[in-house]
Amino acid sequence: MIHDKFKKVTGVSWEEAATRSNQLFFEADQLDNHAYSLLKKETLNPDVWNEFSTAKRRAEKKYVEARVEDRKSTRLNSSH
Repeated sequence: MIHDKFKKVTGVSWEEAATRSNQLFFEADQLDNHAYSLLKKETLNPDVWNEFSTAKRRAEKKYVEARVEDRKSTRLNSSH
């Protein structure tokens, strides 16, 4: 019932939406882990800090995307 309405509104099943959200969070975690791995280098110079900042921004954008997707599916699923 709710799953049929969810699919009609979103174009995907709730399971597909949850899988997509989980994938986005996974990707964001990977990007974040990469950013912090840069700080483990022997030499921390301006280039490394710049690369870290760029990687952190990419991770944060992915986290925002994941949270938006998660909220959409959660809001639609809990509205009934």
